[in-house]
Amino acid sequence: MELIDNVKDSIQSFIEENSKLTAAIIAIFLLLIVSGTAVLLLRGKTGTGGRSVKLPPETFTETEEFLKPEQVNLTEDYYFSRISPDNWSDAERERWFTPPDEQNMQELGKANDKIIDTILEAAP
Repeated sequence: MELIDNVKDSIQSFIEENSKLTAAIIAIFLLLIVSGTAVLLLRGKTGTGGRSVKLPPETFTETEEFLKPEQVNLTEDYYFSRISPDNWSDAERERWFTPPDEQNMQELGKANDKIIDTILEAAP
């Protein structure tokens, strides 16, 4: 009971000492309540009332004839579709494959070691 009385006395003394600040806080609080209530009331009147608005389905109507794009010359490395062989030829291997250097192999080994350590740490 003393705690409630102490809190009540401290609030009363704060209000008496800072009357302008207290009045400003109360005015701001009331303004927020009134504006929030007004927004909710106005929104309820102008809104759809929780119902969804259904739009009529659109149908495509062609106004002009469809123009096919001009076919550009394709480079020899570009194909629309092709059957890829199971193995590379020697020429393709020389052209596309780059062997990794020692630094890349060390970085890959370190990354793999981190993954292994994480897995082993989680094991019971």
